[in-house]
Amino acid sequence: MPLYVKDPQVDALATQLMTLLGTSKTDAVRRALQNEIVRQTSQRDLVGWTSDFVRALHLRAGPNPKPVDKAFIDSLYARG
Repeated sequence: MPLYVKDPQVDALATQLMTLLGTSKTDAVRRALQNEIVRQTSQRDLVGWTSDFVRALHLRAGPNPKPVDKAFIDSLYARG
């Protein structure tokens, strides 16, 4: 089934990508659509990302993390 693009801006974007890739407009659109599908389907959910982030922070802190107190926070802003 053919795909007709009536939007001049979309046509211009397809032409620009075609030029950058050095390929046909059909191939440029195909690759753009495939890349976007991969990007959308490979995004992790926020809960999973946050859990991994917190786990990594705990690993970096080690078994006996130092408390975050006023002296520590002030040291972040000290000019050395």
